[in-house]
Amino acid sequence: MANKRYVETPRGFTQFVRLENGSVRVELVWNPGFGDRLDLAHASAQEFVDNEVLRLSNKYAPKVTSMLIKSGVLGTEVGSGEVAWIAPYARYQYNLEDRKTSQNINPDFNPGEPKWFERAMAIHYDEIVEGVEERLARGVA
Repeated sequence: MANKRYVETPRGFTQFVRLENGSVRVELVWNPGFGDRLDLAHASAQEFVDNEVLRLSNKYAPKVTSMLIKSGVLGTEVGSGEVAWIAPYARYQYNLEDRKTSQNINPDFNPGEPKWFERAMAIHYDEIVEGVEERLARGVA
């Protein structure tokens, strides 16, 4: 059996290949230039996700001096796929359930919520997915 193309699209095609031992495997062959477009689309989508996770999560983070939020900006390399709040007290604040402090007397004090990332994703997940799909469609088409 000669190499036979099975599925063909503008992005590439699959083909059956008979190996020397008689077995057959299916290979995916990208069209030239598609990989570069795909890499750019994925990079754009990852940067979007990182930025949105940071921006939206920080809305729910405790804001006494804003240093916790700034530590997220400093601790995140946008596009890396990892968002990190690097303040020494970030883990404590992230898991703190009871925020009853003397600062709660101040009406301008926003004690924030624990697990601000989970709260943000529960509320804004669909927006992020739509943004990713849009960037991938734009970059791959």
